[in-house]
Amino acid sequence: MDPANQKPSTWKDPKTGLEWQCESPGKMTWREAQAYAESLSLDDKDDWRLPTLAELESLIDRTKGRPDGRPVMCQEVPFQNNLSYWSSTTFEHHTKNAWIVMFDGAYVLSYYKSNSYYVRCVRG
Repeated sequence: MDPANQKPSTWKDPKTGLEWQCESPGKMTWREAQAYAESLSLDDKDDWRLPTLAELESLIDRTKGRPDGRPVMCQEVPFQNNLSYWSSTTFEHHTKNAWIVMFDGAYVLSYYKSNSYYVRCVRG
């Protein structure tokens, strides 16, 4: 592949200083996602992890909205999509659940850790 056409494997958010994995490995359970993050080595770095709920929410621009009024992903984020991603944050009232962010409308919900959602790791 021509290096000029290669997509970057990571993106550093200038607002938060967090470095994000650009390509999601796909859907998996929360426990599988935790194990994946612990084993990930990307750009010669191996300190990747699942983002906290607050870190995932930092990718949302709550000052702009879609026609239905729901917030959108920040414009500068290179991995724009409307998928649902796991956070590392367990739901304190029901520890079999963890928080996800649904980027299709910026919904924040908790679901069973045995469900499968997308994964995007972070470091920093």
